[in-house]
Amino acid sequence: MRLILTAITAVVLTVLFSTLYLLTIPFDKRNKAFSFFAYHWSKAILGVTGIRVKVAGLEKIDISKPHVFVSNHASLFDITAIVVGVNRYVRFVAKKEIARVPIFGWAVSHAHIMIDRKNAADSLRSLQKAARQIAQGDSVIVFAEGTRTRNGSLLPFKRGAFALAIEAGVPVVPLTILGSFNIMKKGSLNIKKGIITILVDEPIDVSDYRAKQGAIELMNRVRTIIERNYVRSTTSNERNR
Repeated sequence: MRLILTAITAVVLTVLFSTLYLLTIPFDKRNKAFSFFAYHWSKAILGVTGIRVKVAGLEKIDISKPHVFVSNHASLFDITAIVVGVNRYVRFVAKKEIARVPIFGWAVSHAHIMIDRKNAADSLRSLQKAARQIAQGDSVIVFAEGTRTRNGSLLPFKRGAFALAIEAGVPVVPLTILGSFNIMKKGSLNIKKGIITILVDEPIDVSDYRAKQGAIELMNRVRTIIERNYVRSTTSNERNR
């Protein structure tokens, strides 16, 4: 029942909000309208599913300044949780295939950064576009694993997000998403009620990192932070059982 209600809500709001957003494009150069619609779309979806979002550490960052947020990825609900809990104005780096979806895909491709992971040249252009948007004051969120985990464990990170942060010269903020994997696993249609917790770590200054090797070092540093949070969360849950 929860899946059906969520699907109906998602379809209706997606068509409505995407259409309204497309109509605002000529008058909204900063894409604030998309952020408005995305926030309320996300709130509605979370409300229907009974999912709550808790955020710890948000006071560590200045939301008014641009950042590259780097997160793990375990569920489709990670996106809604970040939009509602962390930053409604953040731009996502998304798969280029999404742009093919009528109305919704057109809206997403205009407001966010689409990337073709199979094409190195296209990926580079997408990251350069993201760097330009950051220079204009936008924050970007990248799921460093590139896809959702199937077993709840962290996958290897890709260095694109870190190269982007170095090129743009803005801090990297590690985000650890906990609880979303148990709410809806990749490949499953079962949606459970629950709490998604987002841990916001201290921004990392990228000025000391340079080129490819610097991106790799930064990537390893962020992965260590997120993995540490995972271990602490798992240990804490086992103690509370």
